[in-house]
Amino acid sequence: MSWSDILYPDNPARWERVTRLHQELINCIELNFDTTNELIEALNTHCQCKLHSVKMNMNGTVQDNCNILLAAIKSIQDILQAIDAKLKSNLEPDLYRKLHDFQEPDATKMLILRNVSTVVSSLAGTVAMGFFIKLALSQVVGRVLSQTAMVLAKIGASVVGAMAGVLLGIGVDLILSAILGAIERDQLEAKIEELSELVGEFKPASKEYNKAIMKITCKLP
Repeated sequence: MSWSDILYPDNPARWERVTRLHQELINCIELNFDTTNELIEALNTHCQCKLHSVKMNMNGTVQDNCNILLAAIKSIQDILQAIDAKLKSNLEPDLYRKLHDFQEPDATKMLILRNVSTVVSSLAGTVAMGFFIKLALSQVVGRVLSQTAMVLAKIGASVVGAMAGVLLGIGVDLILSAILGAIERDQLEAKIEELSELVGEFKPASKEYNKAIMKITCKLP
């Protein structure tokens, strides 16, 4: 049975839709890798971290690449939490509370961090302290990192997550093959719609992640 027989009478529209979703999926994954590497470079340069950059595995599955990104984001979050733990143990409770108060101005937080910069080596220097304030003490960035990790996990577990070759440009056939091989014909549209919803969630999340990190890193020397 040909693709036309299976998808008839709406196969051109469905094919075009899956092609577009496939490209948007790849674009989002690429953007997430670029954004994560930008953040890793800034942490290594200004906060004395030793994180490794990440690279897309073009021969791997979508899930493989989502897992690479998830591991990198978790490493970043772990480092920020470790720095925060040192701050908590070296600051008076009231000062630590002010540090995490979103209403407190950055100037006040800089003064607080200067008091402990000698015992928290990652925050040695004005640039490192300012970077940490914008990154780790920002309500927006914290939410964006968590949101990105959540969406990556959903994409990795989706209908396209386990398919190899999607990132090599042969993914349209693979996506349709996986969908059609796993479901009945009358469920095809529902599964394509599910993919559309996932990409629809992934795209704005990726853009927000990129915007939040670029807004911070573009101001670094």
